[in-house]
Amino acid sequence: MENNILEVRDLCMSFFNSHGELPAVNHVSFEVEKGKTLGIVGESGCGKSMTSLCVMGLFPQPPGKIINGSILFEGRDLTKLPPREMHQIRGKGIAMIFQEPMTSLNPVLTIGDQIMETILLHEKVTKAEARKRALEMINLVGIPMPEKIFASCPHQLSGGMRQRAMIAMALSCKPELLICDEPTTALDVTVQSQILSLINRLKNQLGTSVMLITHDMGVINEMADRVIVMYAGQIVEQAETAELFAHPTHPYTVGLIRAIPLLDTEVEELNVIPGSVPMLYELPEGCLFAPRCPYATEKCLHQRPDIAEVSPGHSVRCFRYMSGWEGE
Repeated sequence: MENNILEVRDLCMSFFNSHGELPAVNHVSFEVEKGKTLGIVGESGCGKSMTSLCVMGLFPQPPGKIINGSILFEGRDLTKLPPREMHQIRGKGIAMIFQEPMTSLNPVLTIGDQIMETILLHEKVTKAEARKRALEMINLVGIPMPEKIFASCPHQLSGGMRQRAMIAMALSCKPELLICDEPTTALDVTVQSQILSLINRLKNQLGTSVMLITHDMGVINEMADRVIVMYAGQIVEQAETAELFAHPTHPYTVGLIRAIPLLDTEVEELNVIPGSVPMLYELPEGCLFAPRCPYATEKCLHQRPDIAEVSPGHSVRCFRYMSGWEGE
């Protein structure tokens, strides 16, 4: 569709090791609309970050390999591009903010040098012009004293400042798509709010599309226009944000929403989803969520459901919403 900046179709990426083939991204399909925010939510180990690394072409190869599907960015299939062309798209067409800026930034280069490097790599500008652009970006993300930050190394900045510097670097070439992989990890609550507000403001100001990856349903509700819920490498539910929170359908989505603490309600015990996400080398035979699901039947334990539409724009991977359900 012309309105989509990114279209992922039936994407499968597996790791190959002594355990055999491990499906990290399993038949995943979604779109990111121009100027909109797509939220990807789920627990750690559900395939959120690996999906984004597939889009960027940054997953480890080997042992990882895309074995099926396509990733269409502005009509071009990224899975078929040679490394040189993909290198040109990273940073210019698609940029990424990683989880932990301290491990993503080069510790021996100044912030200014790292932002300038991105600009000089993708733009035909002089060093003076790149420096001017870098200072503008540092100022744009709300960091005081841009000149001082420009000359600072990452270890001299706080966590919030480093994350803002990462955002400045990611946006320095005005990418069409910005992937934010848990951008508020390890930040205190006040700084988290500032970073999320900054991403929203810059999205509106620059017209950038956003893929926001997080395990926080509260952040998704505040930031995303549309949501996909991932579990063990699969999409289990997908809908507009308002629809998802008003009518959560998959038991996993319901569990995630119920786990959000409510400030105005007194509870003796927080709601949790029992168990944990399975390891890739010991996935269940049937529905991947069945061992943790309160509604699982014998069919769920031995067969895997397909994803199906339950209402316009709202799809779910669960036998309860398919014909032939024999549960409660």
